[in-house]
Amino acid sequence: MSAAAVKPKNRPAPRRRPGRPRGETHTGAIRAALLKAARELFAQRDFKAASVREIAAAARVNPAMVHYHFGDKDGLYRAMLQETLGPVLQKVQELMDGGGRESQASIHDALEAVMTMLAHEPWVARLIVREVLAEEGPFRELFIREFAARGGGRVPQLLEREKANGRIRKDLDATLGALSFMSMALFPFIALPVAEKVFGIRMTDAFTRRLVDHSTRMFYEGAGRKPSRHASR
Repeated sequence: MSAAAVKPKNRPAPRRRPGRPRGETHTGAIRAALLKAARELFAQRDFKAASVREIAAAARVNPAMVHYHFGDKDGLYRAMLQETLGPVLQKVQELMDGGGRESQASIHDALEAVMTMLAHEPWVARLIVREVLAEEGPFRELFIREFAARGGGRVPQLLEREKANGRIRKDLDATLGALSFMSMALFPFIALPVAEKVFGIRMTDAFTRRLVDHSTRMFYEGAGRKPSRHASR
């Protein structure tokens, strides 16, 4: 019998050692699984209560993968927010930097970007309440520096542009207007656990569109050039 005719014996595949995963696809899948697990756990409890081991177990990977992909739990938290808020910030940036007058952002565009994200990612509002707004929130400074300042910090600029375009009154205080904008955009989602029971709200896509349109109208009519009949003189 020739050597070519001899079939090699089936040998067990070598066991993969823990550490860096093989292949970009596999690596991406592990990273996505960790982000998904972190979102779900951070939505249920505060940051300190969710351990790296618990996050890895929920993602069904070795805890070393958290350190490989994100450095530590803080890095995972930052990546989780960046993945969710990054596209919204990018959209706001593009709207604000639009070249022609017709392509420039409106109040409706900005509200729609923020509120649609919050409706689709309800864990974000809960996380903001616990980790940012609460006294001594562990991620307040990080959130302000990397997300809030880049998003909400652009609202006064947007309002100044709306004033220049004649859509809102010239004497509107852009800082106070920005605070009103943030209240309209965030509070319905922060208050949702109560609003669901009191008003029977369900944050469906159809309801979110109604909420965006309603908030836009409330803002423009409240800040419109026509003075209200009940405005103080």
